[in-house]
Amino acid sequence: MPNKNPFPWVPRGWVNAVFPWLRWSLMWFYTFTYRTLSLLPSLRDRSAAQPLTALADRQLLACGSCVSVNIGRGIPKKRVQEALVTPLGLLGDSQSAPYIAIWGGHAGFNKAVMLWSSEVIAAVNADAAGGGPAEFFYGASGEQFTLSGVDWSVMKTGVHVLLGTSVLLEVTLLKGPCKQLDRYFSAPGDKGRIDPKKFPEKSRVLAKVLRPGTVKAGDPVKIFQHPKGPQPLQIQG
Repeated sequence: MPNKNPFPWVPRGWVNAVFPWLRWSLMWFYTFTYRTLSLLPSLRDRSAAQPLTALADRQLLACGSCVSVNIGRGIPKKRVQEALVTPLGLLGDSQSAPYIAIWGGHAGFNKAVMLWSSEVIAAVNADAAGGGPAEFFYGASGEQFTLSGVDWSVMKTGVHVLLGTSVLLEVTLLKGPCKQLDRYFSAPGDKGRIDPKKFPEKSRVLAKVLRPGTVKAGDPVKIFQHPKGPQPLQIQG
């Protein structure tokens, strides 16, 4: 979500009203196209092999697994067994805030998916500094994918994330905590524990979808370096 109207010639209210319908239409178009192509064995097998072929010469930074797939409207999100990933996010998932929000958010092509770490969640919950321990669970912060076993210090702008054998993401931004996360902390000021400006190794990350497909809980995860090497760090406050 932008924090300024990307279409200044159109009233802000109109943009906020139309975007959910536009997103819904595009999501179902992507879904129909993906499922139709998946019915053709030759295209399906060739399509599934492409991400692995493209990543064969890349530097492997980390491995792990997807322990939870989370969808729903707003936060917290509910755990599901699997979900279809499209360039505009996961089918069945949406944001409760308007498209144009004063604090930004995670929606649109460049912020289609949010990821977080089960190990980071456990560490944040166990940290008794400040007002006391936090109370996060999988999907609570709005992340669609909760990963495990991944060295979170490598999750920076530009890295590519292979989920399963076909879905490929590129991390675009480190996501700062918003006021909606206050409910999980003993004191509002404690959300600085996951502020990427202070603790980039604990922040959630946003990503764009390079290759759509279906992701299931338990799927393996591999993190690869960007083809052009490390990229400048981008943070959304």
